[in-house]
Amino acid sequence: MKIITNYRIVIKEIRITLLLVLILCILVPQSLDAQSWGGKRKAGFLDNWAINANVGLSSFFGDLSKFDTEISKKLTQESGPAYGIIATKYFLNNKIGVSGQLLFGNLKGENNNKISFESSFSEYNLHARFNLINIFSPYNMSKIGLEVFGGLGQFKFKTTQWDRSQEELKVNIHDTGTPEFVYFFGLGMFYKVSEKVRITADFSMRQAQNDKLDDLAKDDNNDYYSFVGIGVTYYIYSFKKASVYGSRGSATRGRYPGRLPMRRRR
Repeated sequence: MKIITNYRIVIKEIRITLLLVLILCILVPQSLDAQSWGGKRKAGFLDNWAINANVGLSSFFGDLSKFDTEISKKLTQESGPAYGIIATKYFLNNKIGVSGQLLFGNLKGENNNKISFESSFSEYNLHARFNLINIFSPYNMSKIGLEVFGGLGQFKFKTTQWDRSQEELKVNIHDTGTPEFVYFFGLGMFYKVSEKVRITADFSMRQAQNDKLDDLAKDDNNDYYSFVGIGVTYYIYSFKKASVYGSRGSATRGRYPGRLPMRRRR
């Protein structure tokens, strides 16, 4: 269980940082959005949004898992289908995003004592996303992007456990009544198909604030689950139908932010 111990140490170190980052991103004033030439208005709340739909696999790490360090067996024997949707509001020329996510998935696992389980869960969360390429290379024209993200949320789950360690089969069902907290961090990549469409790939590791996902409490260690998925993102420059931002933005599309067009000499 060394891999679980390492995840726990990392999460403890970044938890306070993530909370502060989320608060900062939510409260960041609109005046911080970069201004462009020609008197174009600043981006408002209804500008610079993205909607992402994704599908993939959710995997379990805990007492009833045997393949935590074997990726192929983890994905084929201790994972289940998952899907979700993410809505993101971007700030600072798409360098930082504040996102809300809905995630639905399935988990499964077993140990060497003939105890196995299956679980379904639903999660909602709030997290911050940082576009590393835009942060370190603001004027890049690359179609490939790299993001890191992290945040917190709540989840509910229903677990069925089968205990075959004795002669008589025991079936236990645990259905959580109230949402419980989860912390997570991850890494994402995307490819720009067009100006408004991107193909995405994300991986994230989550720490559940309980030891009940597999319905087997041992040494009071928290359970973990991951999500790896691919998706499609659609960008919305503005929800407003008549927008100076939209009309003037199209005229400057393709130029580096903050640079003036060259004037023709007379």
